[in-house]
Amino acid sequence: MHPPKSLPKHFALVSAACALAMAPSADAGGLMVWEIGTPTLGTAGAGWAATPEDAATAYTNTAGTVWRDNTEIMASGQLMYGHLDFNDGGDSNVPGNDGGNAIEWFPGGGFFAAGRLTDSVGWGLAMAGNFGGVLDYDDNWKGRRFVTETSLIGMSLLPSLSWKASDCLSFGLGLNIVGSYYKYESRPRAGLAGGDARLKYDDTDIAYGGNLGVIYKPTAITTLGLSYTSEVDLEFSDRLRLRNFGPLFSQLVANLDGARTKIDMNIPQTITLSLQQRVSMATTMYANLNWQEWSQFGFIGFEIDNPAQTSVTIKREYDDTWHGALGVRHEYNAGALQGWSLSAGVAYDSSMEDLDSRSADVVVDKTWRLGLGARKELCPGLRLDVGYTLAWVGDPKIDQSGQPPFSPRLQGSYDDYSLNFFGASVQFEL
Repeated sequence: MHPPKSLPKHFALVSAACALAMAPSADAGGLMVWEIGTPTLGTAGAGWAATPEDAATAYTNTAGTVWRDNTEIMASGQLMYGHLDFNDGGDSNVPGNDGGNAIEWFPGGGFFAAGRLTDSVGWGLAMAGNFGGVLDYDDNWKGRRFVTETSLIGMSLLPSLSWKASDCLSFGLGLNIVGSYYKYESRPRAGLAGGDARLKYDDTDIAYGGNLGVIYKPTAITTLGLSYTSEVDLEFSDRLRLRNFGPLFSQLVANLDGARTKIDMNIPQTITLSLQQRVSMATTMYANLNWQEWSQFGFIGFEIDNPAQTSVTIKREYDDTWHGALGVRHEYNAGALQGWSLSAGVAYDSSMEDLDSRSADVVVDKTWRLGLGARKELCPGLRLDVGYTLAWVGDPKIDQSGQPPFSPRLQGSYDDYSLNFFGASVQFEL
C-alpha cells in the first residue's frame, strides 16, 4: 500500500532522515536485524515476540501491550561497529584498492510506549528501524564498476491496539508506516580508453503494511508469542544521473540520463514464534523460531557494461531465510551482583544469498550471534538494560561479473566479516 500522491514530499524526506539516523547497517542472513537497542540485545534476539513486560512489545508483538497496569515507555540507543573488508582472490580484473572498511560506526535505537485503554484493550506506539543497510567503499576500489556506495534504509512508525480475550490470551493489530530511503552509486567504465564514469540514483518512499500478534500464557511461568509482519511494497522513482561517459556510450547516455527510473522492492513478510519460560524464581529461558520471505524481495541493482544495452537495472534472486535463538536471564539476590540480572543468548540466521547471487552492494551470509546483557531496577518503576551482540558472518566469498565487452569481475572474499552492537535502554512507568 502507498499514500496518496498528494502526500507532501518533505514528509518523505523527514522519514528518510529519521531512517538513516535510527536504522542499523546490513547484516546477517537477510537485511533485517534483531538489534534495536532493546533488552533482547542481551539474549541475541531470543524471546523477541514473548516479552510483553517490555514496552518494546509495541514493536516486536503488538498483542503484548495490554499486559500491564500502567503506561510504560522505553527509549533505546545503540552503536554498531562493523568489519567488512574485501580480500582480492587474484582474478579481479579492474585495477584499484580493496575498498577499505565498508561498514564502520553506525547509530540506531528506538522509542516504544505501551498502555491500557480499558482492562481488556491496550495500545502501543513504536518507532524503530531494523531493515536495510549502508555500505560505503573507497571510490577507487576494485569493485567500483558494480558499486561505490549504497544505502537501503527503512524505519517504521507503528501504532497498534491489543485485546485481551481471556486471562491467558490476547491479540494485537498494528499499522506499519514505513519511511524508506534508497541510494546507489557506482563508477562504470567510461569508454574504450578506460577511466571512470559515474552512475547515481536516490529516492525516498512511504509505504504501509500490517502487523498481527498473539500472546498466550497457559501458566503463570510460560509465555508464548506469535508475531506476523506483512510484506511492504516500496516504490522508488528518480531520474537516473549518468556523468563522465565517453563517446562510446553517447547514445546510451542520451537515452537514459535524466530518465525516470522506477524500482520496486518488497520488505518481506515474516513470522516469529517466541517462548519465555521461567525455570526457577531467579532464572528465565527464552527461545525464537523465525521465517522471512526474501524470495519475494525483488531487489533491483544497476549495471552499465555495454553501449548497446537499453536498461541499466538488473533483478536479483534470493532465498527465504530462517532463524533460531536460545537465551537465558538470571537474577542475583545476594553477593556483589545483588539486584542485577545477567543474560546471554546464541542465535543462527540462514542466508538469503549464495555465491551465485552475492553482489558487492548486498553482502550477507549465514550468521551466528552471541548476546550478553545486564539489567538493574534503578528505583521502583525505572529499569536500565545494557547489552552487546556479536554477529559473526565469517568469510563470505564473492565472484561477481559484468557483461561484455568490458566484462568487469570482482573475485575474492570478505574475511572476518562481523558486526558489533552496543546498546542500552531505559524503561519507566507513568
